[in-house]
Amino acid sequence: MIVYDLHEEYKIKKLCHYLSVSTSSYYRWLKLGRQIRYSFDEWLADQIENIFHETQKGYRFIKDELFRQYGVVYNDKTIYKYMKILGLSSPIRKKRFQCCTKDDPNEKARIVCSNHLARNFTASRPLEKLVTDVSYIYSQEGRMYLSVIKDLFDNSIIAYQVSKFNDLKLVMDNVVQVVDDKWNPTMACTLHSDQGFQYTNIAYIRYLEDHGITVSHSRKANCYDNACCENFFGHLKSECLELGDYPKSNDDLIKAVADYIDFYNKRRPQRKLKGMTPEQFRSSYLSSRSFL
Repeated sequence: MIVYDLHEEYKIKKLCHYLSVSTSSYYRWLKLGRQIRYSFDEWLADQIENIFHETQKGYRFIKDELFRQYGVVYNDKTIYKYMKILGLSSPIRKKRFQCCTKDDPNEKARIVCSNHLARNFTASRPLEKLVTDVSYIYSQEGRMYLSVIKDLFDNSIIAYQVSKFNDLKLVMDNVVQVVDDKWNPTMACTLHSDQGFQYTNIAYIRYLEDHGITVSHSRKANCYDNACCENFFGHLKSECLELGDYPKSNDDLIKAVADYIDFYNKRRPQRKLKGMTPEQFRSSYLSSRSFL
């Protein structure tokens, strides 16, 4: 055990704390005669370092990636301890909330719908429950706005739009990517958002209702009602846009967003999706339906 090997140089309590081992477990191990001795796996350490430097991800992602690449299974705690020994730490997302919602100067023009989603973020099929939001993104040239639509069935981003302006056009251009002339108005679908001025605009509401979509709004000043979109923006910024310096130009920023969304949909597995990527999860569902 590493604690025993280093106990003459460092205090046992500090070693146990650093390696996330309780002191009681260490002394129990001593009492049993040090029967179990864990050797340091050089191969595992090398693979953890390689995956970390390629992805900058944490221990849970690395554990899943080891299984996908090599078919080996390790405990979360094992990967976590190796990362601490190797001095590897993934960027930690700061829990913060930036509101892009603006008050509409013409309050009478707003239509606020009920919170039909009610924080039930699970869906049984594609396009059953959608969520949308707008967030700030930055390049060295200034600020832009990103609007996304996320499908809660597989957490995929099915549409997005980037603009210099946070206006109704940004949101409508995004919605039209999904809800177009080929949309089936008889298919039950809910589109949830906050109470931003774009989402309570009469034109937005009528367009969705004309296509048979139920409009759902979060309660006022309650970001947790739309936590799924906030979660995606957090991943985008911590894993891509805020790892180093901001992209040099707006064009570079737009490309970075496009590349990350492609990565998020096609190559970023999620435990909620049984270790599959959104694209794999949807393909698996559609394949199973084809045999029915």
